[in-house]
Amino acid sequence: MRFRRSARDPRPWSQRLVLLFNVCFIVGLLAVASGLGYGYAKYSRLPRIEVGSVLTTESSATTPQNFLLVGVDSAASLDPDDPAAVGRGEVGGLRSDTMMVLRVDPTTRRAILLSLPRDLWVPLASGGTQRLNAAIQVGGPENLIDTIEQYLSIPINHYVQVDFGGFKGLVEALDGVKVYFATPVRDRNSGLDIKETGCITLDPTQALGYVRSRQYEYYEDGRWRSDPTSDFGRVNRQQDFIVRAVQRAIEKGVRNPVTLDGLVDAGLNTVTVDETLIASDIVRLAAAFRNFDPNGLGTYTLPVRGDSVGGASVLRLIADEAQPTLALFRDAPSGEVTPDDVRVQVLNGTGRAGEAGLVSKALAAAGFGAAGTGDEGGAVAHTIVRYQAGQEAAAELVARYLDAAVEFQLVSEELPADVVVVSGFDYLGVRATPRPPSPSTSTSVGSAPTTPTTLPTTTTSVVGEVPDPPPEVNC
Repeated sequence: MRFRRSARDPRPWSQRLVLLFNVCFIVGLLAVASGLGYGYAKYSRLPRIEVGSVLTTESSATTPQNFLLVGVDSAASLDPDDPAAVGRGEVGGLRSDTMMVLRVDPTTRRAILLSLPRDLWVPLASGGTQRLNAAIQVGGPENLIDTIEQYLSIPINHYVQVDFGGFKGLVEALDGVKVYFATPVRDRNSGLDIKETGCITLDPTQALGYVRSRQYEYYEDGRWRSDPTSDFGRVNRQQDFIVRAVQRAIEKGVRNPVTLDGLVDAGLNTVTVDETLIASDIVRLAAAFRNFDPNGLGTYTLPVRGDSVGGASVLRLIADEAQPTLALFRDAPSGEVTPDDVRVQVLNGTGRAGEAGLVSKALAAAGFGAAGTGDEGGAVAHTIVRYQAGQEAAAELVARYLDAAVEFQLVSEELPADVVVVSGFDYLGVRATPRPPSPSTSTSVGSAPTTPTTLPTTTTSVVGEVPDPPPEVNC
């Protein structure tokens, strides 16, 4: 493994994505910068790691790409008396403290984020079975990339690594990040210690303690209580921190080149990227995500169950339940219809104010192309998916994303989009992941109209409009 500084591409590049590389936890920052040109002098300062031999190569400039974002458990760039460095002793090897896969699609301008549990029990590509966070310690970034690709079948196109110092540097450049606390909280291992409640501006040390906390405690009814969610709570805190950091960057004027320059310099020397990521790649993504709304970043976790191996706590993947989520981060087989292939028009079938726009926005967040909205007129009981001959696969895919008792309608007249959705009174939202194909949907396509499809009985997450949290939670 060799580290070097790149001197590959002298063309200008955007400031937007360099924020992504400054702290892998705050990937949403790629969306809020203004896309101003940056010179070769800045780009050449990025440390590089040669892992290209194990990366999956994208097929074109418009192909979705997966970035493996790794926060390493290294205090090398911190002062010896920093709380995160104190008491560590002789920590050998490189360890991955946080791992996420960011998938960006330049065509649909959609970004989704998958958090990978560090305690996930996996077969390592280098041999043996251990926790996922051991992969990088045993065989470096190449082993971690190979392990994820082989076990989860998620292709990794690029690698980004940041240490504690890089994370703290950006938080410092932001003058802290605001987080809402309903009670005092602490973690005596990570250094987190918040005595007040409400919106608290976390300084770099407390921010690092917050996102790293695994023994999170909160003060309630006169005593300290342990967070029962363990690593799940940790993942949720990290994903929440991403959005809050983006909002803070906007408040600080990240679109101002002077402010942005300070943010870039804050972490530029503590972030490592793979040698295949060149300026032209960043320029293309920067152009595609110029107006990306950070609130549109989709966040996902893997379904796991607790277990014990040799007296140590581990997490095992619930493989069947994980497939719909993993499918979102995999490259679709050739010929398979994906959301970005389908343009959808939405008609309001209930008369509820603004419903067509809300449904269209939710479908767009799931990756479908928006083809306008309108009114159906009348009162529609069951949501309708309308399509022409030849669009059966597109119609079925849209229906699998809808939480509604869908009726399919095959029509002969020309439609303004691949699929037209008419919202009914049974419409509940757009799912974060589609229902698996089932006879109840596939056999419905091709006849018109049909009986409603049967909805699953399990609770599902919904993408789209949800009630806003209390104002103080948003800080």
